[in-house]
Amino acid sequence: MTDEEKKDRTNLKKVGRIHGVALLAALTLWGAADTWAAVSGWGLAAFVAIANAALAATVVAGILHEWGHYAGARLAGSTAHALEKPVNYFFMFNFPFDQNDTRQFLWMSWGGILTPWLLVLLTLILIPIDNASRAMLLAVFVMRAVQVALFEVPVATRARNSRAPQKELERQLVAGFQQSRIVGAAAGVLAFLVA
Repeated sequence: MTDEEKKDRTNLKKVGRIHGVALLAALTLWGAADTWAAVSGWGLAAFVAIANAALAATVVAGILHEWGHYAGARLAGSTAHALEKPVNYFFMFNFPFDQNDTRQFLWMSWGGILTPWLLVLLTLILIPIDNASRAMLLAVFVMRAVQVALFEVPVATRARNSRAPQKELERQLVAGFQQSRIVGAAAGVLAFLVA
């Protein structure tokens, strides 16, 4: 194992610990608040549970989305080095475009695109959506999945054809970022109301 591989493995373990603690903390706080609301019936407890659900879902979706990207990159044999610590809480690895080809970029992209939808599906299967807190958890997962899909699917589709993934990503950052956020938020609101 080279020094670079050792450093990468060390960084990945460090990021994994940080993200693992964040996931457990977010889910534990939400679970405790959800239980408090269900047991007490208090309005304050329900408000805290809903707020915690929004926060927990944001943390969980963000972290798993990035790990989905990383898993896709690694499965494609990409050069993808783990950072020493997460940037802006979630971003955890570097994907050097000049060291990876379009196929590897697409694997990396689709790993991050599909993971939020898997999270929505698992939530629907594993968590009964029978109160406002749980509806909020699902709604934020839906919001995030829609945002990711609207932003990243056009990049992946165009990159497949143009063979210029970095250019397509830069183009989408200018053109599609705000729209994906607005439509995703609307989808989240709709999911909350339907749930």
